[in-house]
Amino acid sequence: MKNKISYGKQNDSNLKAFIGLSRTTQGLHKRAGGIFSKGGLTSSQFAVLEALYHKGDLTIQEIIDSILSSSGNMTVVVNNLEKDKMIERYVNPKDKRSSVITITEKGKRKIEEIFPIHLIDLEKSFEAITEEEKEILIKILKKIKI
Repeated sequence: MKNKISYGKQNDSNLKAFIGLSRTTQGLHKRAGGIFSKGGLTSSQFAVLEALYHKGDLTIQEIIDSILSSSGNMTVVVNNLEKDKMIERYVNPKDKRSSVITITEKGKRKIEEIFPIHLIDLEKSFEAITEEEKEILIKILKKIKI
């Protein structure tokens, strides 16, 4: 049996909380990614279409901020969605150097096909947690400094 190393009660609980959050988040992302993949999208493509569907036209920077993504792969994601005719770009009237991205009818149909399946999966994922517990969890997560 291995000796359990302790870094002090607070550090040990911080590490356990971090690991628990990481495992849960990775598991949720993996499940969701499988749904998106079956629908013909990557997780990033789904996130972009979902943001545009629910928030309306956005610049690339607004999309990055909205979906908490890095700008590194966003250009590739947007280019691929445009190539697949799920989004279109037009010149930003407020800043001619940038573009505004809009979802097309094809993109809307894709989100309307996949989003309900994603919601059902989330319902299954969170079924053991009451609404009150979800509200508490959300409040707790907002307290974590990132």
